[in-house]
Amino acid sequence: MGEHNLPIKLILQKTEDIFRNTPGGKVKFFGEVTPELQTEISHKFESLLEFYGEIFNENENIPAVGKVIVKPEAIAKSHKPDDLCKNCPIIGTEDLNEIYIKVKKQSIEETIKMVNNPPSKRFQANMTAISDIQPITVAEKVSSALVLASQNNFSVAQNKIKIKVFDFDDEFDNAQIWNYVHRKISELGLNEKCELITYGEHIKFFKVEVRSYEDVIQIASINGVKSVDFFQEYSLPKDDFTETDLENLLDCEYIDSDLSIGIIDGGISDDNHFLQPFIISREEYVGQEYRNPHHATFIASTIQYGNLLNDINSTTFHRFKFVDIIAVPNGDKDYGPTDTISEDDLMDIIEEVMEKYANSTKIWNISLGIENKLCNGMMSDLGIFLDYIQDKYRVQIFVSSGNINELPLRKWPPQDNLGEHDRLISPADSIRAITVGSVALFESDDSIVKFNEPSPFSRRGPGANYIVKPDVVDYGGNLSTSYCIDGLGVRGLDPIGRIVEGNGTSYSNPRALQKFASIYEEMIDPDILLAKAMLIHSARMNSRTLLDEKPDNIKYYGFGIPSPNIQEILQCSEYEVTLVFKQKISQGSHLEMYDFPYPKSLIKNNKYIGEIGMTLAYLPPLDERFGREYCRTNIDASFGTYSYSQDGKPEYSGQVPLETKWDEKFEAARVENGFKWSPIKSYYRKLKKGIQLADGWKLRIDMTARNGMYVPSQEFVLIVTIKDPNKNDIYSEIATGLRERGYITNNLETRYQTRQRQ
Repeated sequence: MGEHNLPIKLILQKTEDIFRNTPGGKVKFFGEVTPELQTEISHKFESLLEFYGEIFNENENIPAVGKVIVKPEAIAKSHKPDDLCKNCPIIGTEDLNEIYIKVKKQSIEETIKMVNNPPSKRFQANMTAISDIQPITVAEKVSSALVLASQNNFSVAQNKIKIKVFDFDDEFDNAQIWNYVHRKISELGLNEKCELITYGEHIKFFKVEVRSYEDVIQIASINGVKSVDFFQEYSLPKDDFTETDLENLLDCEYIDSDLSIGIIDGGISDDNHFLQPFIISREEYVGQEYRNPHHATFIASTIQYGNLLNDINSTTFHRFKFVDIIAVPNGDKDYGPTDTISEDDLMDIIEEVMEKYANSTKIWNISLGIENKLCNGMMSDLGIFLDYIQDKYRVQIFVSSGNINELPLRKWPPQDNLGEHDRLISPADSIRAITVGSVALFESDDSIVKFNEPSPFSRRGPGANYIVKPDVVDYGGNLSTSYCIDGLGVRGLDPIGRIVEGNGTSYSNPRALQKFASIYEEMIDPDILLAKAMLIHSARMNSRTLLDEKPDNIKYYGFGIPSPNIQEILQCSEYEVTLVFKQKISQGSHLEMYDFPYPKSLIKNNKYIGEIGMTLAYLPPLDERFGREYCRTNIDASFGTYSYSQDGKPEYSGQVPLETKWDEKFEAARVENGFKWSPIKSYYRKLKKGIQLADGWKLRIDMTARNGMYVPSQEFVLIVTIKDPNKNDIYSEIATGLRERGYITNNLETRYQTRQRQ
């Protein structure tokens, strides 16, 4: 059988692979409990009581918010000060070392009594974890974007002020605080143009028109207000196109798919006869005079014909259907009249569209970003909204990482003085979305970067909460040192079907989407999470040389460039075997799959050799109240060897490490440098020198939930690829070994296999 013609093995779950976790964890102290410490903490709570005294005098049952700052070494969930906060419960977090607590007059007084007379050892330990306790100040509520607008052109913000209110995780308290904030806004004389905007159960805003920046300060002074920002405005990016003199490359054998792809953009041209027949539905939210079809037409042509137009080899060419959502108006004055769409109006359109199309259209392209919303810490509101949409409607959205539109552009290697200039922008921080950056396809003697290097305009990660973003990269263009595009952009079609060149992450985004859609289409039993895991696993295995040379490159490449050959992703070869574990794990337990059949062909001189790559993907519960702790579960995988000791107990050693690892023991370092809490993880090892022979191999999966969370079960996909550098037939060895050892397996069926059998 030829290369990549063998089916991937899907490993099913067995009850006997589930093991209960061993209880553990002693109470940990981070210092001595002294009378001085008790006095210090009591004074901090007394200061809270004084700060909110006027509010409590008005109504002592109205909740307010305090901020507990813990020591760096106490950030881990097992050290959260739950006992100390028993009467002032934790309601959220911001930064990793910051905890929001709900406070009322009586609860503060009761906590002070307990501090002075600690009721338990755990309570005392909690006290030693505390660095400070503070009220929420006005300055930290007003967004930096709004401060900047007040200094430059406040008119862009004053009729669309966005107010978020703290969620107290209590129906009665939440009703109280929303009524309280609304009443205080009314007392400021702003009630006439105050609107409540809600999406689902947890996404809520007040939208208010203010008269001056002083009104913003007054709003931020209201108890219960969490943040004050403004709804952004969107328009289509200015297109950078150059016509080419290429021949028509569209004569090819296609697989016409019934799979539909939604494009939320400026509209696909009806005058492009290569695309018009595939538009099956359209929704129009932009007036005719403000429409510019160039951007969306190029995107659609990239999905449909991108490989052919750019001379990229591929074994399969799918043509998909399109749902065309004309939502974003023209922003190019050279093209015609310009307009914008407000962030909240865009949210309304997206939800309305999903209500109508999500059952039939599962894959969506959104190529836009908020230029002044860098993803440098907490989740953006639009990122949170897109996560909500993807969870509610079970769709997969692709978003671009955003373009650098102001000089300097980035070189490669990058300049040392860029700072955050090239950081990705909202909504590229969406956890559920697949975020796509750009690399160069074409190069010249004077191009800013070379082939496969990050495009000079492509923004880099990480995303909020140190999540790896972009997830993947693909070809989106390049520029000369004189900022000319000629011959260096990627090719697509213009509104009347001519071949043009364009630049931008808007055009790398649909390339990655096309690969995902092809994977999804080829599956007999389509699965969004599995398709996502396979796309990213392909990127990582396909991009070893780009990322191995320098680990920090992951900020620019994400997990790499997925293969354009879908059959390489969906099939195995005799010497490169891929296994898929699509299973579930429950809280309080872990999975252990013993006696994994590591191929005998990969044993040389009593040592294991070979190459092992693993990708883990799951959909953690999300909670916008918890800032950098937005992802609420962590799943980790370990693949390694075990040997039995003299007492008959197996001693285990993990052999395939996370690709980003940490040396520091504290939680902050593990989150920032070690993929902890990240919903996608990558593991890799090339056994160049081999590892010592053992009694066997096993796979272990663990899950941890955030403090106070209970998660009955969590689905995950783990993809494992084992490769023999000597190209022996390890596929048969592994398949036979799995069967002999009682592993329950199925073949991952694809339409390609069905076509080959016909």
